[in-house]
Amino acid sequence: MSKSLSNLVSMQSDQIIIERFQEGAEKEQHFTELVKRHQQKLYYQIKRMVIEHADADDIAQIVWMKVWEKLDGFKMESEFSTWLFRIGYNETINFIQKKKKLAIVHPTESSDGSIQEAFTSNGPKSSQIQIKLDQAIMQLPEKQRFVFMLRYFEELPYEKIAQITETSIGGAKANFHQALKKMQEIIQPD
Repeated sequence: MSKSLSNLVSMQSDQIIIERFQEGAEKEQHFTELVKRHQQKLYYQIKRMVIEHADADDIAQIVWMKVWEKLDGFKMESEFSTWLFRIGYNETINFIQKKKKLAIVHPTESSDGSIQEAFTSNGPKSSQIQIKLDQAIMQLPEKQRFVFMLRYFEELPYEKIAQITETSIGGAKANFHQALKKMQEIIQPD
């Protein structure tokens, strides 16, 4: 099955599940089905932004609570996954900004300690290339980091990235290319 046909079948299935949820019968069952379908991709997208499992798990739970609260009003003007990633993106950015504010309030604590821990030898064994790539990604500004990950890891088209980040297609392309340029500078210094 082609990727676009697979996305269409998935989107239609999500639509049917959402319609059934909105009808009010067996809401929990239909919501659980949506969670099963999308929780792993959502979690990994968040985790790539925040590194720590506990943080990613907390953010994902907040996202799913918001989806539960707002799913009755979802008008299906976009794909469910686009809407879900947009909520995940916003919650992740909010979390990162709160964490930065706390780092300013408590300057004695390292604001990037979790990043450093993720790359120590005590963490999972990774190739040197993967470690450099991860370190370069973490040095990108939040929006560029998120756009890069959606394009590189999820292989999403710029149109969908623009919807998720609520920017133009040109803005999504620019963020991706700026991220690539910065990563090249980080990985291959003069």
